[in-house]
Amino acid sequence: EIYTLSLHDALPISTNQDIAEGAGVTPAAIYQYFDSKKALYLEAVRSAHRLILPHFRDAVAGCKSARDAFRDLARAYAVAHDRHPSVTPLLSALPVELRRHAEIAEAMASGPHEFSDLILDLTARGVESGELDAESSEGTAAMLLACTMGLSMHASLMGKARFESAVEAFAQLLDGSLLAKPEAVRVTTKRARVR
Repeated sequence: EIYTLSLHDALPISTNQDIAEGAGVTPAAIYQYFDSKKALYLEAVRSAHRLILPHFRDAVAGCKSARDAFRDLARAYAVAHDRHPSVTPLLSALPVELRRHAEIAEAMASGPHEFSDLILDLTARGVESGELDAESSEGTAAMLLACTMGLSMHASLMGKARFESAVEAFAQLLDGSLLAKPEAVRVTTKRARVR
């Protein structure tokens, strides 16, 4: 299909001519598939989501706790980026495009919202299990969505190695293993002074 060729190989390119060349068709042929640039862009975003969402769903499917699901979801970002690197620049630019183009924001608001629904499901699971306070679930979901946007932007700017290390640090933050407990830091510091 034209959108899989053009949108994933030529996403950073902004003209219809460039997209058409990337897809091996004429610029006029694009409009046999899409009514407008807006429709083309929306299909690119939806196609990108269809490519990466299975990685996220698979990552959390067998998790017994919300903590494990959040951690494994964070690690799934690296897998999705590795398998579909052309998607990252598109999705990292999405928040800016939504602010710049009201018609895109309006169309995206109508859905689907599968990724945010997945996050909301995980936070609800955390509330049900007692891992999350019900009052903090909305803020937790917002934080996770904001962090995914940041990770996408980081990946598109910094490259694979730095992205993977950022994802791993985020996963460790979520599972509580990134930072040492303050008591352990104090004890280690006191021992270092005594020597």
